[in-house]
Amino acid sequence: MRRLSTELKVGFFAVIVIMILAFMTFKVGGLEWIKKEGYIVYVYFNNIAGLDEKTKVRIAGVDAGVIEKIGLKDGVAKLTIKMDKGIQLFSDASASIKATGLLGDKYLDIKTGSEKPTLKNGDTIKNVMEIVDLDDMVRNLSNVSANMNTLATSLNEALGTDEAKRALKDTVLNLSDITANLSETISVNDKKMRRVLDNINNVTASINDLIEKNKVSVTDSISNIKGFSASLREEGPQLVASLNKATRELRAMVEENRPSLKRATESIDKIAEKIDKGEGTLGKLVKDERLYESINKAAEGIDRTVSAVERFRTFITFQADYLTKPKDVKGYFYVTLQPRPDKYYILGVVGTGTPTSTKEKEIEFTAQFAKRVKDTALRIGLTENTFGIGGDYFFNKDRGKVTTDIWDFSNDEEGSKSPHVRVGVDYFIFKNLFVSAGADNILNKKWRGGYAGIGLRFEDEDFKYLFGTIPRVSLK
Repeated sequence: MRRLSTELKVGFFAVIVIMILAFMTFKVGGLEWIKKEGYIVYVYFNNIAGLDEKTKVRIAGVDAGVIEKIGLKDGVAKLTIKMDKGIQLFSDASASIKATGLLGDKYLDIKTGSEKPTLKNGDTIKNVMEIVDLDDMVRNLSNVSANMNTLATSLNEALGTDEAKRALKDTVLNLSDITANLSETISVNDKKMRRVLDNINNVTASINDLIEKNKVSVTDSISNIKGFSASLREEGPQLVASLNKATRELRAMVEENRPSLKRATESIDKIAEKIDKGEGTLGKLVKDERLYESINKAAEGIDRTVSAVERFRTFITFQADYLTKPKDVKGYFYVTLQPRPDKYYILGVVGTGTPTSTKEKEIEFTAQFAKRVKDTALRIGLTENTFGIGGDYFFNKDRGKVTTDIWDFSNDEEGSKSPHVRVGVDYFIFKNLFVSAGADNILNKKWRGGYAGIGLRFEDEDFKYLFGTIPRVSLK
């Protein structure tokens, strides 16, 4: 019985590892064909600030759902959210966008609320807290500064003239007169006021006794009221004299404090003048347009930096193919760096070998630059240790790809008289799992044959999601 070659063993090992990785991805990551039970709700934002599909939804910091779809409706962002089964949201639930750090990943934070009825499948969360935009905040600050300038100008116009100062002084004097008179009246006539209150109490008691027992005459009540009136007439002149005395004392106190009021008015005038000239911190905020421009430029720089980081994407691909001629397994590992949607770089390692070759089996390397225009991409660079070119045509919203590669123009392969040409089709049957098939080395009769394979492709966001859901193991 023929023993399995080393390359075939390595190929079987690679296939087993890929199957284990695929199982872990489907088991832990919950891909599209493993549908979790739950219900759909919608949220609308003016600005989603970097949220993406498959972003986590959290309640009190705990994962409670996922954003399934993001779209536009009437100029605002429409988020389709799938909540986990068992999570109840009430009619006053609210949603806001938060970040795990200063430049960390964004996630959607939801507060469940408490007012019934509960939200059902297809309902909308109406309470939304939008992210504060830095430009809007700076404009609001500028408006506040302008309003403060207007207020200071108005105060200066209202209090700066001699007529306004005299009117303010008269108002303070009148208010002081009234306050002092009331205080003096209450202090001097305390006993009289108590007698008045006693009489009122007697009247109330008499009326109550008349209702309950009908024994107290109405005449006694009228007599008490007459006695109260007579007492008030007797004490009237003395009350007026007390009020006049208090007024004179209050006027004298205001005259003594007139210099202090004048100094306070002058201080207000000086402050308004400095603000109007642009002196001090408040004056600079009101007058200096460069401050607003500096803050605006800083905000634009931060926005460009964050946008560049968000655009950069990284893909990792594992693939194993079975070649009908020679009968062997070929393994691939690629890292794709994509700074822009129309440009990306491919770095890869390929495990190759043929049974008839007497040379030692080696690992071959691939490094290509690719430029994409609409649904077509052209590649050039190093292909399996030799110069090569290639092209891809994408279809069905990038789920499928027709690919062509040409390399080994110097015919270094054993028994080859023409370059190595490979044509095939890759198609994603799930989000991260694809199958591959085609014809290999079609220009060289000796090695011409077909191939079929399977592969996995992950984006950096998939790895963050995968590792974020794997439970941590304590080493204590």
